[in-house]
Amino acid sequence: MTLYQIALRNLNRRKSKMAFMLIGLIIGSAAVVSIFSIISTMQSEISEQLADMGANIIITADSGELSFQYGGITIPELVYDAATLTEQDLESISAIPGSVAILAMAPRLIGTLEHKEHTLVIAGVHLPSEFAVKPWLRFHEDSDDPVEDVQAAAEDEAMKMDYQSLNLERVSDVPELKENEVVLGSATAAMLELKAEDTFELAGKAYLISAVLQATGMAEDNQVFISLAEAQTILGRPGELTVIELASDFNRIAEDTILLQLKENLPHASVTGVRQAVMGRNELLLSLSRFGFFAGGLIFLTGILVVMLTMSAAVRERTREIGIFRAIGFRGKHIFIIITTETLLISAIGGAAGYHGGLIAARLIAPLLTGTTLNSPWQLTVFITVLAATALTGGLAGLFPALKAARLDPAEALRFI
Repeated sequence: MTLYQIALRNLNRRKSKMAFMLIGLIIGSAAVVSIFSIISTMQSEISEQLADMGANIIITADSGELSFQYGGITIPELVYDAATLTEQDLESISAIPGSVAILAMAPRLIGTLEHKEHTLVIAGVHLPSEFAVKPWLRFHEDSDDPVEDVQAAAEDEAMKMDYQSLNLERVSDVPELKENEVVLGSATAAMLELKAEDTFELAGKAYLISAVLQATGMAEDNQVFISLAEAQTILGRPGELTVIELASDFNRIAEDTILLQLKENLPHASVTGVRQAVMGRNELLLSLSRFGFFAGGLIFLTGILVVMLTMSAAVRERTREIGIFRAIGFRGKHIFIIITTETLLISAIGGAAGYHGGLIAARLIAPLLTGTTLNSPWQLTVFITVLAATALTGGLAGLFPALKAARLDPAEALRFI
């Protein structure tokens, strides 16, 4: 019988204690893997958004806000002196010195209208500009697809937005909406059970659905797009805008310079750099990741201590067995190899199970923390790294018990035979 076989039989004979040690390792490694998966996926999404962002400056109407406190408790703020954006603001934006860096400008008016039992979000837009600042927007390819196909597409494509770099050439392929035409988001089309080439009534007027957008998992899925002028008419807000989105080339002019010029020319508006907001989120994520890895490390360290204590207790309980081994000719190094093999085996199994458990935990926890579905694929390199790290640290934790067993005085051990 080989030393490896002896180690396997010893593990099999002590199922309860080995299971306890295994659970500690699984929990520790799973905690680290799940935290790593969530953080790395979120950082990857942020990097992808930064690299392939369409609109990178958002302009909205500014308003005064007054908060109330009673006994240290803050209640919702009161909005007063609410300003509005108008089409004249578009001229003010074009007049700033940094306008040469503005690649695309997409004004939009947002409102709601009742349609039968539904409340629809109406987005008055200049459709080519909308597609320019949002490279992920796509028309549904087959206008003859039934509603079931639109619903299936919405489910399949949700949260899989296709980020692509800003491409102004595609704007030429996007027709401007006529006053009697609309484009539906995928979720709205599914809710209303409508498809391209259908007609529906809105605000007492019949509109032709010229196209349905592919699902993106974002707000566009739940909107009805009509021409800006038509939206201002049916919403009763002539000349008004809700938001202006800009796609700017910060390689030409620095972002801070453009933002400063916009704020000076639009004192009644709130100007936000999307890149700065995303970077702020990334900094918060980095802080959370440090805390997460610290907490995961503590859990993993606890699992390693469980290994050390369990193996030390096993060595004490196996003094009689070790004495028999020494009596029949086993040397100290043989005892050391047996104990170390047991520890490495149980650690490797714990690492493998912990890696897969961590992936499952991350996919279950991520929607609760981030509101998005985590798509963290199985990665061989990460799996091998986790397996090697767990086996190594587990082996080091079992080193002291193994040395203690190897150095056990044969005469002392033989007293237990």
